[in-house]
Amino acid sequence: MTTRLTNLTPSEKKFLDEAVAAAERASGKKLNQPNRHIVLNRARAQIESQRQADRQRALREEERQQADFAWSRPRAPRR
Repeated sequence: MTTRLTNLTPSEKKFLDEAVAAAERASGKKLNQPNRHIVLNRARAQIESQRQADRQRALREEERQQADFAWSRPRAPRR
């Protein structure tokens, strides 16, 4: 069981709404409650996995930046 997603971004909320709308279009009618929860849970799992992928990508990018970065003393501007 996954934890409830909090602080959804507007694009993530839109993704959830579009997932429900697409499922309703595919079925041809409004979804009943259990099917709606199934669709929403699947969409939330996709959002969570995307967040995890973004965290990993940011971590790799930071490690890459740390490997390239060499600290040097800041130079005072010439007068």
